[in-house]
Amino acid sequence: MKRFAVIGAGNGGQCISAYLKLCGKEVRLYERFSQILDPILERGGITLAGASLQGFAKLDLITGVMAEAVEGAEMIFVVLPAFAHEYIAQELARCLVDGQTVILCPGSTGGALEFRRVLRERGCQAKIRLAETNSLFYAARSDGEKATIIAVKDELSLAALPGTDTEGIIEDLKDVYPQLIPEVHVLATGLNNMNITVHPLPVLLNTGRIESGQHYKHYFEGMTPSIGKAMEALDQERMAVGKALGLSLISIREAYRRYYRSEAEEICDLVKMVDGHKPIMAPTSLDSRLITEDIPMGVVPVAELGRALGVPTPLMDATIALASVMAGQDFRREGRNLRRLGIEGLTGEELLKQL
Repeated sequence: MKRFAVIGAGNGGQCISAYLKLCGKEVRLYERFSQILDPILERGGITLAGASLQGFAKLDLITGVMAEAVEGAEMIFVVLPAFAHEYIAQELARCLVDGQTVILCPGSTGGALEFRRVLRERGCQAKIRLAETNSLFYAARSDGEKATIIAVKDELSLAALPGTDTEGIIEDLKDVYPQLIPEVHVLATGLNNMNITVHPLPVLLNTGRIESGQHYKHYFEGMTPSIGKAMEALDQERMAVGKALGLSLISIREAYRRYYRSEAEEICDLVKMVDGHKPIMAPTSLDSRLITEDIPMGVVPVAELGRALGVPTPLMDATIALASVMAGQDFRREGRNLRRLGIEGLTGEELLKQL
């Protein structure tokens, strides 16, 4: 693939755009918000630093017009928070053409399913390939002057919807992202969303520190042995839902071993072995993506699948209920429930056939 579009100019989108350009690709970058777009537009590109390719990447197009960004693109990376996926699908439905590939990076949990539902509802007839990864390629940060790849994941899973397209997409990307490995279907990538485990509970269980104005490191100071036990219990519920779908998901421990070559007895020690985690500070309020994204777009769809499959998820249910009260939002109703994923009422056999 030679022509790429990147939708979203946050930390991940900037790093992916600059990396692809430094690899010799044609890259068009779209960003909806002018306060993010204008500084990049003024510079004409992005300076990339850190643990991968380095240098100034002069992008082929930097725009706030979706149709301009994706025109002629063979591969379209959507690198945005999960709560933006519905809006982006609505916008793309009007300008996608046959032969294009759309990849949600990451899909969070249920991203490709929600994306497909919106494209269909908006009457998109283009014959495209749709896929998602289970995480970002990088631990990434941007300071307004440069984008920095803090760490590169050694392995990342990708699945297409339907799964018959997966191998072809991985083949098309092997020259730039050789760490991609195939997953059986998009619920496997979605259920291997580790943000479900490492984000919500440590934030909720440190709410006192957050609301009293303490500044602390999310991974290095916000995770204690007791919080680690709660995280691992929630992780076991996630894996139980996967097992009910016939999936052998990887645990949080296995994910850290594969992604970062990190192993330890305690979860709180495991996360501290990753250099890329060191600078990451905890949020300063509960109005943070670690709650407002990872619960409605991560914990909720797993718990809803568990309910439909008869798998108990008491800790997930408690996490959703507690966060909803504390944040003043009904995350279960507003999040990616089975209706929003377009799979409500399907039998297990019907669901697997779609995937």
